[in-house]
Amino acid sequence: MATKKVQGKAETPQKKKKSSNTGLKVAGGMLAGAAAGAIAGMLLAPDSGKNTRKKIADKTKKAAANVKGKVTSKVKEVAGKVKAKASKGKEKGKAK
Repeated sequence: MATKKVQGKAETPQKKKKSSNTGLKVAGGMLAGAAAGAIAGMLLAPDSGKNTRKKIADKTKKAAANVKGKVTSKVKEVAGKVKAKASKGKEKGKAK
């Protein structure tokens, strides 16, 4: 590992942090793949156009509700973390 000296101190390069939303990207990709597969299956299935469109609409509504629930959950989680950090910062400011 390479080091460089900064004002007499050895400094090692920091490792890059992995993105915290990698799991979210993977889940989104899986959801998109599942949706594409379901739609392709319905379009290729021997059924009337009216029934196929109804199935697609129903599955889309279910998927949208699922995504909305997950996004809402994630937003609440992040908001809780932000409030906790803000509270800690506020306490540190009062202590000084």
